[in-house]
Amino acid sequence: MIRAPRRLALLGALLLLGCDPQQDQHRTAMHQLLQGDYRAGISTLASLAGNGHAPSQYRLGMLYRLGLGVPRNARLANYWFEKAARQNDVGGQYRLAESYRRGDGVPESPELAFEWFQRLAERGYAPAQYQIALAYAEGQGVARDDSAAIAWLQRAIAGGHPDAARRLAQAYRNGELGLPRDPQQAIEWERKTQPARF
Repeated sequence: MIRAPRRLALLGALLLLGCDPQQDQHRTAMHQLLQGDYRAGISTLASLAGNGHAPSQYRLGMLYRLGLGVPRNARLANYWFEKAARQNDVGGQYRLAESYRRGDGVPESPELAFEWFQRLAERGYAPAQYQIALAYAEGQGVARDDSAAIAWLQRAIAGGHPDAARRLAQAYRNGELGLPRDPQQAIEWERKTQPARF
């Protein structure tokens, strides 16, 4: 039989197994940033990011993108976004894709934007699914394909993305994406963009 103090020590050790010291440091850095202590928060994030901690890489990229506590630098922002993205960090992948779409700190590349959005869309991330739908609808970075655009809009809608429902409503209203003009369908899809009322 294990005595109570020893049992508590064993329980404590088991609880600590799997604890991520990097995650604890990341939380500390985020707290420091929220308190306005940018110097300490950025220092901690930079150390973690340099050691390969994807959430810290993404957050450091955001600080450079927004110019919070550091000079605004789109090139450095994308450097950190790509580091995080290559580790499947959702934020890093999405921001990197946006940068390629806009040409913000990297050469504009609709093809690379599509590739990064596609990775996220396949994982079920509704904002990326919406971007994939727009790319197919506009032929940006991929061949124009109305049926693929509609399919991705529907996936984004299923994921709760209201802009996707608005875009599908617009397609029915104006007879776009190979769909017939159908004001009733447009109204139905517009209703899906409205918040539920209780």
